[in-house]
Amino acid sequence: MRADGAREGLRQAMAWLHTWAGLLLGWLLFAIFLSGTLAFFKHELNHWSRPELWGHGRAGVLDAVQLAQAEARLQELAPATQNWRLTAADERRPLVQLSWREPAQQAGQRARLAQRWLHPQSGQAIETRATFGLGEFFYRFHFELRTAQQSRWIEQGRWAIGLATLLMFVALLSGIVTHRRFFKDFFTFRPRAKAAQRAWLDAHNLSGVLVLPFYLMITFSGLMLFHSLYMPAGIAAAYGAESERYFSELRGDAPQPRSPNTGAAKGKTLPAALPLIGQARWQVLLAQVEREWPQGRIETVAMQRVGEQAVLEFSRHDGDRLQYDGPRLLFDAVSGQRLHLADTRAPVARSYGVLAGLHMARFADLSLRWLLFGLGLLGSAMIATGLLLWSVKRAADDERRKRARPLGRRLVDTLNLAAIAGLPLAMAALFYANRWLPLALEQRPDRELNCFYLAWGASLLLAAALPDGRGWRALLGLAALAFGGLALGFGGPWGMQLSLGAAALLLGGLAWRCGPRQQTVITAPMARGA
Repeated sequence: MRADGAREGLRQAMAWLHTWAGLLLGWLLFAIFLSGTLAFFKHELNHWSRPELWGHGRAGVLDAVQLAQAEARLQELAPATQNWRLTAADERRPLVQLSWREPAQQAGQRARLAQRWLHPQSGQAIETRATFGLGEFFYRFHFELRTAQQSRWIEQGRWAIGLATLLMFVALLSGIVTHRRFFKDFFTFRPRAKAAQRAWLDAHNLSGVLVLPFYLMITFSGLMLFHSLYMPAGIAAAYGAESERYFSELRGDAPQPRSPNTGAAKGKTLPAALPLIGQARWQVLLAQVEREWPQGRIETVAMQRVGEQAVLEFSRHDGDRLQYDGPRLLFDAVSGQRLHLADTRAPVARSYGVLAGLHMARFADLSLRWLLFGLGLLGSAMIATGLLLWSVKRAADDERRKRARPLGRRLVDTLNLAAIAGLPLAMAALFYANRWLPLALEQRPDRELNCFYLAWGASLLLAAALPDGRGWRALLGLAALAFGGLALGFGGPWGMQLSLGAAALLLGGLAWRCGPRQQTVITAPMARGA
């Protein structure tokens, strides 16, 4: 009996921890998980958000001609830049992208990132609308809570995301202890159960147990991506004042990549511009890179000034391996001498790179990416059903006691509605802002993001006014109409149009399930306590 009592006491404690760890930041977790799920198609969403890029064909394998054309465009657009990068086209990015840093216009501002896409044949720069990029926003939002293009709250956002992710990890582990019938729950789902609590519990258990290893992996790896922010003490204990050496080892960098012929004296004025390579020397450099990586391909070519030396860097594409942030070849841009191979095969670099690779799935082909997308939607459903289950349980208790809905449950019902049904509507608003805002609007990328947050805020006001079935029908129905309009009213790659249409059908089906003729458990906890 003591052993049984101890087990029951442990389960009760873990059940309490599971409930409150999941509830306290569950609304934020839902937004993190859903936006992170969309980020699996980051490049496709970015391409959709720039219709000026459509119809230009697809660039071929990166060669010396493309690199020489990029240098020519850079001379036209930013001849004095000290930092530029060329990203090659691949299966997900049809065009070559050229980016560089422009100096900050005011004191205290960051250097602004400028970017252009190059025409596959002529190499001319293609002008596009000023936009943050839909995929880039969802990607940044899910680990930074990005609010503006030049957000000053990035570190605070990462701390908030880290706390929410930690609580999710705690909720997952405590949920494993809480479940008595772990494997039975895998096969149990009763959507038409008379008791609302039973149906929601089955949905929560099924979505939680079905792909539990994925949740544990994505949560733990997400925490480890910013381990230096959350746990700096370990690095300080091992490296002391030389903490930068840790990050150099993590990236496989040499302490100070420097050519033997560039020991310039202190105080020497830096050149006004980075050196030009030229098509002939590009061919020689590409041949060296190909000998180093005979089975690989180049993802980026970058040049920057390190002290008084111009360093040219070739990065290998991440699509052929699990490990993220792979090897890089560094050359002196003036002499063409090889400086260093940034090798990331050291244990610490490989461990971190594999965790990062699992989280970001840069290695995934189209079919695997869709599978991960489905797993992400299941994770979002797990969080949503857990939030609703909290309300369902207390609604049933209030009904037994003939008690009106207390303020705390009304607050949770409102936040559930705004977070779960309001977020898709806010996402749709961001899509429309990308198309409808005037192209000449000042700070247009930030205005796009403002539309997202304004729409989400409006959904919160509606949820506060109608925290019951009417609110669910209204927000889900509006979101369905919005995504239907996106699928039918705008062009783009057929895959994006089909995906937007599928989102409209899914949201429309959920809105219909919340209708007055359907005894759905979404509306039940709201209406009974009203």
